[in-house]
Amino acid sequence: MTTRSAPVTSILSRSNNNNKNGAETKLAAIAMPSPEINEQTMTYNETGKWRENFDLAGWAKEIREVEKEQRSEKYHEEDVKHLKKILGWANMCYYGGLGVTFLLPQLGLAQAFGANILGAFMMSTAICARWTMVGHHVCHGGYNAAMTEGNEIKGRFHRRKFARGPWNRIVDWMDWMMPEAWDVEHNHLHHYQLGEDADPDLVERNMKTTREGPMPMWARYMQVAALSLIWKWFYYAPNTMKELFARRAREAEKRGEEPYQPFTTGSMPSTVLTTVQSAFKGNFGAIIETAKCFAPYATFQFGVLPAVGYAIGGAQMAAATLATTLLADLFTNLHSFIVIATNHVGDDIYRFESETKPRSDDFYMRAVIGSANFRTGGDVNDFMHGWLNYQIEHHMWPDMSMRCYQRAQPKVKAICEKYGMPYVQEGVFKRVGQLVDVMVGKRTMLVWEKGD
Repeated sequence: MTTRSAPVTSILSRSNNNNKNGAETKLAAIAMPSPEINEQTMTYNETGKWRENFDLAGWAKEIREVEKEQRSEKYHEEDVKHLKKILGWANMCYYGGLGVTFLLPQLGLAQAFGANILGAFMMSTAICARWTMVGHHVCHGGYNAAMTEGNEIKGRFHRRKFARGPWNRIVDWMDWMMPEAWDVEHNHLHHYQLGEDADPDLVERNMKTTREGPMPMWARYMQVAALSLIWKWFYYAPNTMKELFARRAREAEKRGEEPYQPFTTGSMPSTVLTTVQSAFKGNFGAIIETAKCFAPYATFQFGVLPAVGYAIGGAQMAAATLATTLLADLFTNLHSFIVIATNHVGDDIYRFESETKPRSDDFYMRAVIGSANFRTGGDVNDFMHGWLNYQIEHHMWPDMSMRCYQRAQPKVKAICEKYGMPYVQEGVFKRVGQLVDVMVGKRTMLVWEKGD
């Protein structure tokens, strides 16, 4: 069931407020005074009625009390121990999957179309876990405090050490994305511009061509289905590289140097397709940088592992290992698409036409109404969700540990219900339905500045 503290019915009226400072307009429900903004009254739609008497300051005060408690040093040891347990589970899945891949064919088990299905599933689960749980929370700085003594970094799970450099990338987090590029695109742009036009993961904008184009509905659904199986390398890795080079170009301009940005898609996402199209136009930079980003993961998964298979069982084993690693990649793409792409999409989720300040009361509010949680609680359940079932809490406090979100989630939900704020929590597959319908144009997200 979706948990909402206010009724959701049809939209009755809209009052547009498209100025850049819309989030700081003094609303009838939420007083956010600004000397630069003329006072005006917002006309709310039925979905926005919860805003009329909402006490933002009181709600935020209680949320900050939860935050303060969760940042206590008393949890550091427990949080790191928990992280190591989750990493252990991921490693057992990965090496167990390799063992199944190399051993079960000798017994004639679990084979289909040359691939080992069980081995592929175990490996894919591990790859997803290393990204969404270990790499994700460590690279956000969720364990920095526990990994620091004074000004000295004491452990590998600090964001300035983890997965940095060629060797650490291999040991800590081998995936399609370059960790440094993902840090820019996700940790900075997405988290601090959630649901804004500058959010690189804003689905409505990224899928505009599909949503508004002439393609028949059945073909749109087929496009989404195909994308779900390849999206990490087709969309996510190239787009993170685009944002990395955009930051480097801005920094070069500040130093008075010539900027270099090989990814030329502007506000729209870069994909493997756009990099190929650029190459046909004589711009080889984007495809070269994307290939360099892909190289470590692709070489290991589809080169080194089949070579090990060849050493064990000859050409037949090498082919079976390659088929298994390819199937594992399809599985992990689909798994991560289900638990990641769904987080901030739906006709009950807000997007924003204005900016806000990080760590402000408004920032915390947007984290709640711009995100959706899945079923929460229990390490096994949370592991299979990639710990992305705590998006509301994670977007309020990006730099906390996994265990912090488990401890804080019931408290945050209770505070939202107390103040009448919508808190969307629903099964992951229902949220996939919301995602797909938005991607194909059947549903549209709420817009904060329109009184929704």
